[in-house]
Amino acid sequence: MPAAEQQISSGVDPAAVIPFLRRLLGRVLAPAGMQWLDQELDRQRSGLDERRLAIALGLATRKVGRMDLAPPPDEVAAAERLRPRWQPQLWGTDEAARVALVLATYRADDKAFAARIDRLCATGELTEQVAYLKGFAIFPAAGALHDRAREAVRSSIAPVFEAIACGNPYPHDHFDESAWNQMVVKCVFSGLPIASIVGLRERRNGELIAMLRDLVSERTAAGRATPDEVHGFIAGG
Repeated sequence: MPAAEQQISSGVDPAAVIPFLRRLLGRVLAPAGMQWLDQELDRQRSGLDERRLAIALGLATRKVGRMDLAPPPDEVAAAERLRPRWQPQLWGTDEAARVALVLATYRADDKAFAARIDRLCATGELTEQVAYLKGFAIFPAAGALHDRAREAVRSSIAPVFEAIACGNPYPHDHFDESAWNQMVVKCVFSGLPIASIVGLRERRNGELIAMLRDLVSERTAAGRATPDEVHGFIAGG
């Protein structure tokens, strides 16, 4: 795995991230939505309640709405300081609320937290799964979440794949070269812009270029065009 993992293997401290997410949400939510979220956060902080957590996660969209989080430039910069390459500008309000609620359950037990995330990803409806996977960018227990992240990039469900592969720094920091290369090739195969892959150029490698060349050849033989950005990446531009 890349050296970067050694620096951020534990993710970001929830005590720093939750207030930040609250601040972003406070810019766009109605007072009633913020009041509901604060009550649910307090419940989880005061005593982990899995049943209440499941209810709150299911209610999040109705309570806080689904709109762009839309942080201003200074908050985007603040996010970068909290977690390099984190892009909350790609998140929605319901996603931010769900991630904050899950973070409130962390009790410095990586194994228990990772198991909780795994259950939520397995049982949540699609928008919930997408929120949790976006949260991999900042969740603690990053190393323990690896298997679930790999399962997500193998998914045939486009939003699930995109949530981990695009706009998310987790793969750059935690995938080995084989997993990384497969993810990038799948992005091209799926028609997703490779520019959305965080840290793409830093992890450019010979095997990846060979795999992309083979894919381009196959597409050309089938009469299918390949985006210019892919040709440019292969050429080293």
